[in-house]
Amino acid sequence: MSFRLQVFLLVMLVAATAIGATAWLTLNLTSREVTDALEAQSRHRAEIVAEIQRYGLRHGNWPGVNVLVNDLSKRTGLHIRVQTEEDEVLVDSDIEAKRASGPVQAIAYGIDPLPARPAVPAGNPAGVPLAVIAKTNPIPRDLFGPTPTDRFYGSAAALVLRQAAQYRTGLILMRCLHDSKGEEPTLSRDQAPWVTPAQLATSPTCLRGATTKVLNDKPWFQGYWNSLIRCTGSGSGVKNRATGSRNTGACLDLAFHDTVSTSSATPLELYLGGRGTVSVNEFGRPAVAGAVGLLLLALAGTFLIARQVSRPVRRLTGASILLAAGHLDARVRDEGRSELSHLSRSFNTMARAVQDSEERQRRLIADVAHEMRTPLSNLRGYLEGLSDGVIEPSRELFASLHEETMLQGRILDDMQVLALAEAGDLRYSRVPSDLAELVSSSVTAHRAVAAEAGIALTLDAPAPVWVEADPDRLRQVLGNLLTNAIRYTDAGGRVHVHVREEDRTAVLRVQDSGVGIAASDLPHVFERFWRADRTRQRATGGTGLGLTIVHRIVTDHDGRIEVKSLPHLGTTFVVQLPLILPLA
Repeated sequence: MSFRLQVFLLVMLVAATAIGATAWLTLNLTSREVTDALEAQSRHRAEIVAEIQRYGLRHGNWPGVNVLVNDLSKRTGLHIRVQTEEDEVLVDSDIEAKRASGPVQAIAYGIDPLPARPAVPAGNPAGVPLAVIAKTNPIPRDLFGPTPTDRFYGSAAALVLRQAAQYRTGLILMRCLHDSKGEEPTLSRDQAPWVTPAQLATSPTCLRGATTKVLNDKPWFQGYWNSLIRCTGSGSGVKNRATGSRNTGACLDLAFHDTVSTSSATPLELYLGGRGTVSVNEFGRPAVAGAVGLLLLALAGTFLIARQVSRPVRRLTGASILLAAGHLDARVRDEGRSELSHLSRSFNTMARAVQDSEERQRRLIADVAHEMRTPLSNLRGYLEGLSDGVIEPSRELFASLHEETMLQGRILDDMQVLALAEAGDLRYSRVPSDLAELVSSSVTAHRAVAAEAGIALTLDAPAPVWVEADPDRLRQVLGNLLTNAIRYTDAGGRVHVHVREEDRTAVLRVQDSGVGIAASDLPHVFERFWRADRTRQRATGGTGLGLTIVHRIVTDHDGRIEVKSLPHLGTTFVVQLPLILPLA
């Protein structure tokens, strides 16, 4: 049985026991929770409805109401759900608190955010018939100034219309203040004129824009009068016995609410429920006994599983000690499909990697010895011949000996650079640099060598390409690539250098028409002391470490280098470096 399955069975056993205990405790606590929830709803329902309704009245919409609902839920300890009349949930306090939404009662409490019709003088002091006022469709000239006294605005209907326009203008004004000054977009009053003088004076621009928008909306005003005329003309009003006129109070309510509803928030439905939080003290002695039983069960299962786990762990510990002591062939058994078997296989993979690394180091030492043995043997032979008088000293001989000495120096220098790079100690002074300019200077420095070899060296770098890099190390990369390209290209050939910005990446291509590299040799190009043609490389003085160093420098600059080649057609090295924005 796998370790994962054992842990799974243990967890299932503990879970089943916990579920049974929880069910028993739930049955004992359900009645208490229901009673507490009903009492809390009875105490706080009116408060919750009033505050949410006031929020909708003053904001004219519902964004941000979740903050208020969360605060009310914390204060009252109730689960509050607010949704539209189409059953779309707007806010759920449980979901806002990052917990599962609990049950609520089926009873919905309506939240109507429409403002109440303001109190107006009774009758029509101006004596102007309602039909005449409606026909002329008077539009207020000054929404927030003194109350008009002309023959139209002396009408109660016209005053109600003016206060409805004040409510709509106030909402537009608050949203403008929020957008321009970051103020809270809420009305300060629950009745006309809905805004304070301070809010009116905050931004004359916002006030002027809101007033203009409302006053220019003639269809909106006409809709109010149409609603009022339909109501009073249908005979729904009640006649006043003293004057014989029809009481239009109910019609004013209808027209006012129909008018402000175009600007106010939509009605909502409120559902309440218990939050389902239970104090630890309510569990009592049965809960303590159940917890102790679960703990003992978990301890027993853990002990049994630990016994099965400890044996392969001890084997891994012993093998790791042997590996650290130098026994690189230390391995552990890795049969099976359990997690510990996968760990054993991972250890064996690591051990093989360490062994391979040790073998690579040994091969490196052998390669270094081989690279230095031939020139040292030549030096020794010539020096012994000069000492015995067998070889006559000459300028050409000394030049040859000096060249062999310089080759040893280059090998040692390259080995030192490579060792520092692989150890992470190679220092870089990264600054914003123009790759095109660096390439141009390197190409210029190699033109004489290329010309002497009869090779055409060309450059295509039409625009600056900025990278963050160490200029000296990039010149070292370019020098190695250009040297190799010239070295392996016969007279009459060409070497083309190309610098471009491609897909937000700085790209350098060094392309030659030389002898090329066989497909089987391409994976080894960046290995130490690798040579496709050892005789030719030795004749031209290469160390076999140049491309290895190039690969390391490019990688340390978060870049990538690739090589493409076809035998007898040429080779192309592509260097990609992260691009930066040019300096201002």
